[in-house]
Amino acid sequence: MLLSVAADFKNEFVGGEIYAMSGGTFRHSRLAGKAFHHLESLLDGSTCAAFTSDLRIRTPKGNQFYPDVSVVCGAVETQEGNDVCTNPVLIVEVLSPSTYNYDRGLKFELYRQIPSLQEYLILHQDAVYAEHYSGQPDGSWLLREYRGEDAHIPLSALTCELQLGPVYSGVMELPG
Repeated sequence: MLLSVAADFKNEFVGGEIYAMSGGTFRHSRLAGKAFHHLESLLDGSTCAAFTSDLRIRTPKGNQFYPDVSVVCGAVETQEGNDVCTNPVLIVEVLSPSTYNYDRGLKFELYRQIPSLQEYLILHQDAVYAEHYSGQPDGSWLLREYRGEDAHIPLSALTCELQLGPVYSGVMELPG
């Protein structure tokens, strides 16, 4: 089953079910936007491009998501006859209280099925704190945690570092 491009609401398709997505908080929206812009700046001139949450990502088993930020390197691959991306290299999710366990659990499990995915970054909106998962050659995923505005996250798939200071600048002052 394919999701309609003309749906009346933003939704995700997981395990054969359609789930409506709710809007985010001020912090969530700002943090996702700043992460996108910082990545876009870091990737300028490279073969990689950052995308906002408007880009739908599809797993090999047909699950479809709108991650907060995604990065594709090289040509964007799509599902035949559809506008759904199938080859992200990096996916960024901003945790919300309602999606905390889902983003770190089942959603990440489903994302790991994407052969091109090399890195998964989770940004917390209640603290300057990031969880960075990187795929290993043996198929396992390595977790590294980063805290504070001085933290630099090496994104080896993109050959750059993401600085938490600029990404979180002005975010914590907003309502959660």
